[in-house]
Amino acid sequence: MPHSQIFVGLILAASIAGCASSQSDPRALSGLSGAEAFQQLCVSCHGPQGKGDGPVAPTLKVPVPDLTGLTRRNGGAFPTEVVRSTIDGRSNPPAHGPREMPVWGWRLVDGFNVDEAGERSRVDSVIARLVSHVQSIQEP
Repeated sequence: MPHSQIFVGLILAASIAGCASSQSDPRALSGLSGAEAFQQLCVSCHGPQGKGDGPVAPTLKVPVPDLTGLTRRNGGAFPTEVVRSTIDGRSNPPAHGPREMPVWGWRLVDGFNVDEAGERSRVDSVIARLVSHVQSIQEP
């Protein structure tokens, strides 16, 4: 096996392991700030500053977007609802093809919580903090 394939495999394993604690316990993210949740969920692909240069990015079929330019690319207005629905992922129509980005709206759900409304509110809160963080890293 070529060294480059081994290296990519190690990066993927490390990235998956880095997110394993949050994904195995979705409630672990409830008390985190948006920046902390971003570090737990998004850095492996989007990179620490959101530039699309995370260690897993080169292995993906679709280029990972630079999140710091969303406002600039949207005519000066931060696309809050687009970012929220992209992170959440549950309402993206399958007609647009499969997505490589996780559907965090499902992955963050604690399936053992019988309080559906409370759980939906908790997940929405984590996603809102992520959106707020992405808005905070916008560059001119």
